[in-house]
Amino acid sequence: MKRLGGYEDLQSVLEDNDANMSASETHGLAAGMLCVQFDADFIRWVTAVFDTDEQIEAIEDDSRQVLMGLFEGTRELLEADEFIFDLLLPDDDERISVRASGLSEWCQGFLYGVAYMGVGDDKDWAEESRGILRDLMEISRLDSDNTSDTDEQAFMELHEYVRMGVQMLLQELQPSDEEGDGEPTLH
Repeated sequence: MKRLGGYEDLQSVLEDNDANMSASETHGLAAGMLCVQFDADFIRWVTAVFDTDEQIEAIEDDSRQVLMGLFEGTRELLEADEFIFDLLLPDDDERISVRASGLSEWCQGFLYGVAYMGVGDDKDWAEESRGILRDLMEISRLDSDNTSDTDEQAFMELHEYVRMGVQMLLQELQPSDEEGDGEPTLH
């Protein structure tokens, strides 16, 4: 995910600034917030990532640029006409248990981001979307300690399911103009 920056670079920025979230969870949070509202605020996101104003104020300019790149890159990928969005997870050369943990954390962050933007159980979700949300909740509880290297195919399928689930939730939360008014758009 070149557009978002490197996983390890983001993880270092978060650790150096005492964030309580991993790079995957942080990206999931941004994606969840932006799925609800494309014009979600970077500062609101950073406030959710870090516990205190002192932590936020202590972030150096280079680190702030890495964080801003992740947030704005996520927005661009979600807004793209073709769905090229992907999850920011540990690299493929990591053990499957590390990647499974990253996927679980990503789902936790995504669900938190949706809720943080004020969308909850009271929304009139389509049944398919409710199913996706339930599945993301289950994936967020994934026990990565019980994964083995033979689980590679299952991990890849879960990863793709989550990616496509985000697209479906995005379409429900932010329907395109063409879907919304039923009239063709003139160009």
